[in-house]
Amino acid sequence: MRNPDKYIRKYFFDTLNGMVVNGKTIPVYDTNAPNNEKFLVILSTQSGSDNWNSKCSVDKDREILIDVVTRFNGLVGSRVMADDIVEKILELTQDIQIENFTTQYYNKSFPADLTLTQSTETIHRKFINYQIKLKENG
Repeated sequence: MRNPDKYIRKYFFDTLNGMVVNGKTIPVYDTNAPNNEKFLVILSTQSGSDNWNSKCSVDKDREILIDVVTRFNGLVGSRVMADDIVEKILELTQDIQIENFTTQYYNKSFPADLTLTQSTETIHRKFINYQIKLKENG
């Protein structure tokens, strides 16, 4: 039995890394990111469970949190760029195909936004939580 986590991250990295939003190329990072990027996506936390349907059939229920980060110098900047990045992600992930697995279905939820305002920087973060039900091929 395979653990689908790395394949899920690979799908999202390959699908999203280098996407262009409003003329800006958006990098994707796995868990950690440098502090110098103004606009980025982080493949954040993952969780899941294996659910046996029969002796030979296991559903793999997995979640991955996509963290969209936009940074602005000073006390300025709106959430519009973060919204535009989220829209692009939703457009690109309409057909989720995970290597070595069949995607039975997926759902999305959108946890509350976060904004951090300091004297030198404003950071807006938006989140997409994907819940994916998979069945291993072969």
